[in-house]
Order: sequence, then C-alpha cells, then structure tokens
Amino acid sequence: MKRKGQAAMEFLMTYGWAILAAIIVIGVLAIYFRPSTLVTESAIVTAPLYAMGATISPTQIQLEIKNNGGESMITTAASVTVNTPAEGTCAAATGTGALAAGATQILNFNTCSFSAGDTVNADVEILFTRTGSELPLSSTGTITGKA
Repeated sequence: MKRKGQAAMEFLMTYGWAILAAIIVIGVLAIYFRPSTLVTESAIVTAPLYAMGATISPTQIQLEIKNNGGESMITTAASVTVNTPAEGTCAAATGTGALAAGATQILNFNTCSFSAGDTVNADVEILFTRTGSELPLSSTGTITGKA
C-alpha cells in the first residue's frame, strides 16, 4: 500500500508541474489574446468589380473599387447596410461616376454613426450600367473592420 502512495506522489510531482505550467500559460494567453482585437479591414465585392481596400472610421467608410471588367461602366449609386453594430448607419455613397476598364474609384459613405473601437460588418451594394447600355446591374459584397 505504501508503494502505491509513493508512486502516485512521484507521478504528481513529475507531471503535476508540467500540468500546472500548461494551465498558467493558457490563463496568460486568455488574458492577453483577445480575438476581437485581431479584426482587420477587408472588403469583398462581386465581379466585375474588385475591392482594393476599405477604411472605416467612426464617421465614414471609404471603399476603393477597381473595374476588372473589360469595358467601361458608370457607377450610379452605392449603399451600405450595417449589420453590426446594430445601431450603426451610413449615408449613401458619394464618388460615383464614370469608371474606365482597369481604373479605380473611391466611394465615400459619410455621416456614419459608429463609436471608436466598434467592430463593423456591413453589406455593400454598388449599382452600375455599362457604357452604351441602359440595363441597371449591381455588384454586392461585404466590408469588415474596426471604427
């Protein structure tokens, strides 16, 4: 019986320190590692447009788009629907107009109502027509980042 107790004590002394160290490391990582702080600004839109990048501030979202289509187009309107934060809003975009094939354009969504540090997730819709056409087309996507 004494031998079993000694073996158990030796096991705990040998591996207990490793287990304790692992628990401490996990605790330290949990304190300093917050996944919400790792949000980067990103944007994705459907073809024929390409999102070059986005910046988000408490009062404005800027989206740079590129015409990856083979022909010129005219962006007629763009809107953002804010998913998070729930109370966030933005006005319709300014900066729409003619967009040549391969050219870039910056869309500004002003009068946004975010707080500094908010994680923003929004859906974007860009309306456009091809040069020489009256058919309205759209490109949709998402914008994510921190205000």
